[in-house]
Amino acid sequence: MLKAIIVDDELPARDELKFLLSQLSGITVVGEADNGPAAIGLAAQHCPDVIFLDIQMRGMNGMDTAQGLRTVAPDSLIVFATAYDEYAIKAFEIGAIDYLLKPFDGERVAAAIERLQKYHPDDWQAATAQLDQVLTVAAKTSVHKLAAERNGKIVLVNYTDIIYAHTQTGAVTIVAETGEYNYSGTLSELQERLRGTTILRIHKSYLVNMEKIKEIIPWFKGTYWLKLTVPGSKKIEIPVGKGQIKEIKELLGLK
Repeated sequence: MLKAIIVDDELPARDELKFLLSQLSGITVVGEADNGPAAIGLAAQHCPDVIFLDIQMRGMNGMDTAQGLRTVAPDSLIVFATAYDEYAIKAFEIGAIDYLLKPFDGERVAAAIERLQKYHPDDWQAATAQLDQVLTVAAKTSVHKLAAERNGKIVLVNYTDIIYAHTQTGAVTIVAETGEYNYSGTLSELQERLRGTTILRIHKSYLVNMEKIKEIIPWFKGTYWLKLTVPGSKKIEIPVGKGQIKEIKELLGLK
């Protein structure tokens, strides 16, 4: 009987995968987590055989979480989950580990479990060794900088320095601890680039680094404004879009 944990920051995705796994014999879900630190704690507690891990999570992203999981649960295999076909194929179709595409397909999930159940001990050991190799390479090649333009020059901005980004008449401006920059793509493209970080879409016109929020202001009819401090001690207030209120409240622990 394989023991599994599910790690995904979206409850519907966790519920869907848990249901599909419940239809299969030979595997049981012993826990689930919605963020990296909680997943690492669960893995240390249960020592699962397999961990289903979402790549694009808010906060501690999937690759960073995977490295932590390998430390506390060195005998666990990781099956990555992603909503992006091309990304999954390029990054994870390497033989030793598996991946699942969202929305999950029951036959594909069953095939992944059947594959794991057929692993001999030597196969399992080889798979974990190859997983460590892949994660080591990924860690070395991961760049947490964003190319942006200022005064005609291309500047690399650290993700951690970004305070917020906004769009107006199609142009995207990035406001960081080191100043303001222009981004050549759309706000949606920037959002995708920053997926897995703490920089989230909180409004159709804004991305905000959740680590930079200084104050939350309740507003009319259950809406909110986020107060941030930008260079020069200037304070700015940014509205939370109606479609993002529920997610932001859950993330910040608001009732």
